[in-house]
Amino acid sequence: MMKTVGFTSRIVVSIAVPLALMIFWIVWFFFYAEGFNFYQNLAIFIVSVLVIGGILGGMWAPWGMKHGKKFEEMCEEKED
Repeated sequence: MMKTVGFTSRIVVSIAVPLALMIFWIVWFFFYAEGFNFYQNLAIFIVSVLVIGGILGGMWAPWGMKHGKKFEEMCEEKED
């Protein structure tokens, strides 16, 4: 699986993007959140999670559609 084109880079991005999100949350909630009420901060939190989900989903979906059949066949061979 690791030899499949684009898999390793997607794994690296899948680790780096949530890490960047956590850094954003730390900076936001310690330095910028005071000027906003609870619901505005909650909205920032939810929107940031949705953006990260969109980035990761948009990155993995085309790869999965392209290579999914190959991995499905590999799993069927292992079960036999």
